Amino acid sequence: MPGVRRFVIPDGWVAQGWRFEVETTRPVQRSLIQQHFGARRFAYNWALAQVKANLDARAADPSVPALAWTLPTLRKAWNQSKGEVAPWWPACSKDTYACGITDLVAALYAWSASKQGQRAGSPVRFPRFKARHRDRGRVRFDSGALRLEADRRHLTLPVIGKLRSKENTRRLVRLLTKGRARVLSMTLSEQAAASSCRWPRLSRTLPATHASRMAAAGSTSASAPSGRRSPMPTTASSGSPIPRPR
Repeated sequence: MPGVRRFVIPDGWVAQGWRFEVETTRPVQRSLIQQHFGARRFAYNWALAQVKANLDARAADPSVPALAWTLPTLRKAWNQSKGEVAPWWPACSKDTYACGITDLVAALYAWSASKQGQRAGSPVRFPRFKARHRDRGRVRFDSGALRLEADRRHLTLPVIGKLRSKENTRRLVRLLTKGRARVLSMTLSEQAAASSCRWPRLSRTLPATHASRMAAAGSTSASAPSGRRSPMPTTASSGSPIPRPR
């Protein structure tokens, strides 16, 4: 995808994901999470408005310079305008706005590839503005305070702070502590009545017997418990590397 730097998985490593259902630890976090979800939509809609305005201007006057549909270009434009269009922007993590713009760039790329016949499947329509009632709340963090706490029951996100996991994170904490894994990003999403956090991680490829055991253990560890419902559901996934056993 043009303008979006893709993470390249090193040779001998495998990207894996973990998901935990989480709940807030402070009353103020509910509004903070919703504020981040809304800020992501705002950045997406703002960037889409710039793209549409440029397309309309070029239709009326072909000499108008084209606005590049790349993450660096749109993010630079956002940084130059955010003080005026969103004076409240410091209340949310900067990753929130980058997430919204990245999602728009991906949508524009999918539409362009579909229109040119370079994308299989059903035709993709041009992106439309997001509304709260038809957009599932989510936000991706890839910088700042991203960590699993040592108590194996909490994780920390930028600005939002510490959230409680409904299941034990012992297995992933052990991998991180031993340096056999690292967090690539965390995605907080809203599903039904709960919130979950998704963690992508990298792991080294292992012999078939070891790999099958790890896959079985990983799927068990990442499964969300049933029976309890969090006041706000969120999903987290993390990426981390696991060295080849000696």
